[in-house]
Amino acid sequence: MDGLYKAEFQTPFGKGGAVFVLIDGKLRGGNSALYYVGTYSFNGSQFSATMKTNRHTFDLKVASVFGMDELTVTLEGQVNGDTISIDGIADEVPDMQLHGKMYRLSD
Repeated sequence: MDGLYKAEFQTPFGKGGAVFVLIDGKLRGGNSALYYVGTYSFNGSQFSATMKTNRHTFDLKVASVFGMDELTVTLEGQVNGDTISIDGIADEVPDMQLHGKMYRLSD
């Protein structure tokens, strides 16, 4: 399931979107203002990842869905074909849940 993914996600704070590249256990990604660096694994149809987030461009139009830029986010998901349904939580905001989907676009 390595490849290029687009992601759509939301928290009570807001909605967001990003792209992710998953290659050999390394997760890299971002959007127009934030970047993500971490690791991931697949165990059958289960997906898990941990990533750090931070801002690369100051753009007030693009906010983090957690309300903070520097975070450690843990994702858990279920693979169904080329789609991964994800749930996540940030260590820094443990009461705020993230829900979304990742869609595989290419190898």
